[in-house]
Amino acid sequence: MEREFYTISVYVDKDENLIGIPCGESEKYGIADIDKVLLLNAPYTDKALESFVEKVIDACYTKKHNDSSPVSTIERYTKKSGFVNATADFELISIVKTQTNYSLMPTFNDYEKGPLAIEDDEHILPLNYNEGEMAEVIHGFIEIYLKANMFYKEKRELEEEKNKA
Repeated sequence: MEREFYTISVYVDKDENLIGIPCGESEKYGIADIDKVLLLNAPYTDKALESFVEKVIDACYTKKHNDSSPVSTIERYTKKSGFVNATADFELISIVKTQTNYSLMPTFNDYEKGPLAIEDDEHILPLNYNEGEMAEVIHGFIEIYLKANMFYKEKRELEEEKNKA
């Protein structure tokens, strides 16, 4: 059955590994993440990245959101309590597929609220985008919002020091 839209959350860690979480129906929220996690480990090709996004989108609506659980899918996956804590080490890219296009939107990680959408940097791609276009947008988000983050270098240095100790 064709839907009006599909929405997925793609979390990117510091090593550029991807965690994809599809959406499903929810009695409580309308649409929400479902208990399904797909992974793509770096390094990967642009084609593999775009195939991964399609695979996560294809998993949308394959089950319903677990309305009885107060714990989100990313919390269960990371084994961290609270959405803000579970998402703190990731850059979130929200991807919505409609009947006409894809909307890719990066987020800024607010340390009190978690990921907040950066609507000014939304990228719209047609459904029949050229191979490599979606990967280019996602790589751009990773460069700007993960690696160019002013704290990225400092966080990496602190982690390296901690690992040496």
